[in-house]
Amino acid sequence: MNNSIPKVKTAYVLLVNVDDRQTAMLRMAFKMYNSVNYQLIQPEDNVQPELILVDGDTADGEAVWQKVKKKYPDAVVVFFGRNSPSFTAPYLMKPIRFDTLFQHLRNLQQGNGVWLADNKAGAQQEAVSEKTVSNTTQQDHNAADHLQQAVTVVRFQTNGTLLGMVQKLAKQKEDTAILFENKPVLIVFPSVEKVLLAVESDALQQLCMQTDVEWQTKAVPASAPTAQLHDKAKLTLQSCIWQLSIWTARGRLIDPITPDTVIKLKAWPNMTRMAYLPESMRLSAFLVRTPVALNTLYKLLPVSLEDVLNYIAATYSIGSLIIEQPLTHSAAQQEKEMVLTRKAPQPATKSAAGAHTAEHNESDENKPKGLLARLMGRLRGN
Repeated sequence: MNNSIPKVKTAYVLLVNVDDRQTAMLRMAFKMYNSVNYQLIQPEDNVQPELILVDGDTADGEAVWQKVKKKYPDAVVVFFGRNSPSFTAPYLMKPIRFDTLFQHLRNLQQGNGVWLADNKAGAQQEAVSEKTVSNTTQQDHNAADHLQQAVTVVRFQTNGTLLGMVQKLAKQKEDTAILFENKPVLIVFPSVEKVLLAVESDALQQLCMQTDVEWQTKAVPASAPTAQLHDKAKLTLQSCIWQLSIWTARGRLIDPITPDTVIKLKAWPNMTRMAYLPESMRLSAFLVRTPVALNTLYKLLPVSLEDVLNYIAATYSIGSLIIEQPLTHSAAQQEKEMVLTRKAPQPATKSAAGAHTAEHNESDENKPKGLLARLMGRLRGN
């Protein structure tokens, strides 16, 4: 019996004139795909690419494709754009769809997926015969493509908050009580990583809304009664910080993270003992594999921004989320970056070629989905 592990084929991919956003999306998709090891390379790597994607949406896109094709005659040089080329060439249409990306790449590597130049003339002739329907459909699609959801991001700092005080005491060795207006709120036991609450959760949530407060602290001396308090404390320190961060964030972005800060989940948090947070499993599955900035994450996943920001605050506060690439801007630039946009959900419309579309969708549904397609389907909410 052969128990050897099968080797995964490596396919070197070169991107030419592809912008940073498309590059990040492709890199993320390649990392999450296991059947073929698609590896991005640079021209200076001195490695023969098997697949080259040339961005055709630039002003000189077609000329660059011709130049690259001459330079790499043995590679599959793909015209990558929203509009088809005016000449015959392998063609990959934008935008990228994760559920069909690797099927298209596989077809292109096998010599399929070639756009024929005379297809454009045939398509134009067909469009004339169905002018009314075609124009209406195109206008609807164009209008939908330009619809944008814009949201403003508000940031907050933990200084002066109950969350910030608990985080500070968690790093110390002494058992310490936090008081508000001379009344105990909770006791932090760093040695056993526990917290004992002295108020109800509703009152605690209200206290999380307080900012710039001079919280009072009182050391709890080591004694037999203190040891009994350790036994009474059932809430873990991590669970407490997780909950406090959600109540403090309230749909705001925790400082020092900005929308263009590249973040990554270094470890999947044990959420079985944590307060429930919507979309936490989906966001964890995404961020544990791929470093990404908030502005890109918001475009990729159809998730409520409030849920995303609460998740970022909670995971960053407990140390599970790390900053991979901090970016610093001027105050004016940071203010501009506080607005996030993504495409608005498009209403379902009937295609002019209804029979063809139905046949295509039916065949897609009958095909077994791979791991990446299933995972991305969950991430996108499908």
